[in-house]
Amino acid sequence: MLDKEGFVLIKNFFDPKKILIESNNTLLKAQQIRWRYAKIYHNIFINNFVNFFSIRYPGHKKLNNNLNNYLAELNLQNLISKYTKWKNFKITQIELQHNEKYNYQSTWHRDWHNSNLENIVIIIYLTDEKGFRLVKKNDEKKLQDNYEFLREKSYKHGYTNLPKDFYHEFDVNSGDIVLFDAGLLHQGFVKGKRTHFFIRCQKIKNETSKNFDEIIEDHLKVDASDEVLEQDARKDSYNYDINYFSLKNRIKSLIYLVLYFIPIHKIFRFLKDRKKKFIHFHYSFFQK
Repeated sequence: MLDKEGFVLIKNFFDPKKILIESNNTLLKAQQIRWRYAKIYHNIFINNFVNFFSIRYPGHKKLNNNLNNYLAELNLQNLISKYTKWKNFKITQIELQHNEKYNYQSTWHRDWHNSNLENIVIIIYLTDEKGFRLVKKNDEKKLQDNYEFLREKSYKHGYTNLPKDFYHEFDVNSGDIVLFDAGLLHQGFVKGKRTHFFIRCQKIKNETSKNFDEIIEDHLKVDASDEVLEQDARKDSYNYDINYFSLKNRIKSLIYLVLYFIPIHKIFRFLKDRKKKFIHFHYSFFQK
């Protein structure tokens, strides 16, 4: 199924209760210590609160000593081997993705340069979610025949309004897992809160162990040094001293709040787009 449609949905794969508790503790800890390796989503200035979109390196000892152990208990390495038939692979990215205050809708995008099953994404759902969209592998030709510009990553066309028969929309429950080829076109979508793990895994040539602690890259280990985190993080870090307390960003946060509930600029674009070629109300109260 993964090689034909490009994805597999595994229902009720695990009991999410304990790992959800640990994940919530991680989010709380990240707020308390101002964990800078994070992606922030349209932050509203509230004292001692940051509107996280994603926590990078969630299993680091400064955040949660136990989280990697809970992930190891899921035996993801066996799951990866079963559905990809890979002999050797590495987990290259683990993010705890969480929405708190806003709806979310990403652009249509690809996370890998081809769909030859060289790189996969695993989403581990800790809460019920509906809306994630994926163009199935066997629909790629139909997509490219009609929307050739979506072959490559393009922000200009990222909010193209694709007909519903061009993609699969997921309706999942906590405890479900989705695996998909990272090279397939997909779009994040959720209305309201969400909490899940986003994991990237890559096929490699070198022989590797099947032990979880050994298949995760160095920056994902519980005791990764600050130097290793800095080298990997690049732009995905948040400067609290500059961003969080600046008057400029407090004003911007109020603007985001107003435009979220009353997206005036989006209404004009919506009316101008008579053929409705694009999605206009992403990130807004009217998102659909």
